[in-house]
Amino acid sequence: MVQHLYRWVDSSITDEKFPSTAIQIGADSHGHPIYVGRAYFNNTLTPVHVVPEHKIAYLPNDGKEHCVDKYQILCLNHFKWVPSEGGVVLPGAVQAGRNKDGIPLYVGRVFHEGTSIVGMINPKTLVCYFPYQGKQLVAQSYQALVSHFYEYEVE
Repeated sequence: MVQHLYRWVDSSITDEKFPSTAIQIGADSHGHPIYVGRAYFNNTLTPVHVVPEHKIAYLPNDGKEHCVDKYQILCLNHFKWVPSEGGVVLPGAVQAGRNKDGIPLYVGRVFHEGTSIVGMINPKTLVCYFPYQGKQLVAQSYQALVSHFYEYEVE
């Protein structure tokens, strides 16, 4: 179990000072940093795409992109991104929540149109869902966020 390697910080705490150990995955097309988060939406705790400058987080659900203003930021930097596909749950994968059916949801990352985007890996549907320009999109290949304490050959 790797939960002791990271913690979730409420967005209300980050309003004054963003955590220095937050997991940044890249920047959006305007150069704003993007971070890994999680939030409750429709009775599901799910991974979200956080852009602090926007003061909201984005998530995919029911074919659309949704925004939430209450979320948590993933902190501590004991992670790496490992290529994956087909809903495979790698050892040490970071679980961000569960859907309403109790299926665990894991943190993924997709590169789409020049932007790194946080997505949710659903092992039951075998894909990584991610929000983009008002829609929920799907990636068959993606990167999974895993603990540094697991060894992978990364190209």
